[in-house]
Amino acid sequence: MADSLDDLPALVHSHCIFFDKLVEFIPSKFYIQNEEAHDSWTFKKNKAAKAIAKIQTRENLKKAKRNRLDPEQFKSTLQVLQEKKDEEPKEKNDEADPEANESPADNADRAVTYEELRERLHKRISMLRAKRHAETAAAATMSARSFQNEKKNEALKRRLNSAPKEPGTSKAPSREEQPSNKRQKKTIVPVEKAVKQDAVVETDELEFSRVKMGLDNSVPGSKKRRRGTKEQLLKKATELQEKMQDPEKGQEVISQHSWAAAVSRAAGEKVLDNPKLIKKSMKKDQQQAQKSAKKWQERKHYEKKGQNEKQKTRKDNITQRLESIKERKIAKREKKLMRPGFEGRKAGFINS
Repeated sequence: MADSLDDLPALVHSHCIFFDKLVEFIPSKFYIQNEEAHDSWTFKKNKAAKAIAKIQTRENLKKAKRNRLDPEQFKSTLQVLQEKKDEEPKEKNDEADPEANESPADNADRAVTYEELRERLHKRISMLRAKRHAETAAAATMSARSFQNEKKNEALKRRLNSAPKEPGTSKAPSREEQPSNKRQKKTIVPVEKAVKQDAVVETDELEFSRVKMGLDNSVPGSKKRRRGTKEQLLKKATELQEKMQDPEKGQEVISQHSWAAAVSRAAGEKVLDNPKLIKKSMKKDQQQAQKSAKKWQERKHYEKKGQNEKQKTRKDNITQRLESIKERKIAKREKKLMRPGFEGRKAGFINS
């Protein structure tokens, strides 16, 4: 029995290590509950507040991703649990009444103590306000007021524009209209400033790496230079091959060109430096041009043939129409009635 009691702490310790290893396999976001209220921006009716919350959510996701991928800021689940345990007694001490621990010896430094208490009170108020998203709510209410004022001003402008105006009279804005515009400007500006300040603060933390190879002499912002014809490319490629075959500077040219070609290919550009392939492409283009020229000649031949056939049918139709008109005229002339007893219809003599 005594041996089992002696082995109990070691057994408990081994079990504790085992459970700690199990907890390490679980990510902290699934194991530890986040006590902060989740701000669901998808169900907000106000457009400005919805946009601000959406931007804030995206930036928070970016921060969390950077922190998660940073090896220096990586924290295991046990470390996060330990930090939460260390923060709990601090919060309890902050919430406790500071005047309960005050002793008579501190009466001499009462002014300094009050200043410290005031600072602690301000910090606590700001922390609680941040927890319940007071600034976001205030921005949302201000944007809602600005939206209402904007709608009122638009309705007033439409009413004024629809009303008939007498010539030579101009109506100045009343006192009731002017403050609304001023209030609108005052309410719109803080929301825009808040969004811009958040964007500037978040973009200041980002750092973009720039790699300059020293091979491209193009000026940034200049127009993209067009690639030359294939004859020019073939000439450049042959000159490059000759430079590469030079025994003195060939190795340097090869290294520079290979590096520049690799950078261009990585950027998605085509590198045309093989004379054989360029000649093959030129031959293919020439064959394609000959083929298209042949097709064009055939098309022109068939078009001319069709035109000739149409002209021939047109001439045939015209001649047939003229002949039919002549035949009708002849038949009409023969059908004319002759005088009875005089001309008659007999070709010979009457008494014969």
